[in-house]
Amino acid sequence: MTKQILVAEFLRAQAAWRLARADGAPVRAARCAAALLDAAAYAAALREDDEDLAALARGGCFRGSVFDPGARGITIARSWQFGDPPHAGPRDLLTTLAVVAGRRVGVLGTHSGALLRARRQAGMMSG
Repeated sequence: MTKQILVAEFLRAQAAWRLARADGAPVRAARCAAALLDAAAYAAALREDDEDLAALARGGCFRGSVFDPGARGITIARSWQFGDPPHAGPRDLLTTLAVVAGRRVGVLGTHSGALLRARRQAGMMSG
């Protein structure tokens, strides 16, 4: 399986998780799930040499036939577009996961470091 498909499968699973837990906020849960499904389709169409896929690989997110962005990455995916107002698109989600993976292993690429700083300034990420 390709890295693109592994990421897409992960994102589809997180969309299903979010829909199963729509209690009290069905519109927000549906928006989150739709954004995750959109990101899954986007990820499936990425080129093999995509910079975020490479960063996720450097971060140790691909283990055999499983994509695992770690606990923080799972939390980010499960809350993607859940808040008000929605805050970003599919590329932003992949880049955010890559940044988190890089922080986990101490490897940040040039674009990832710049994005992390921008997100911190915008109040979109803590830490």
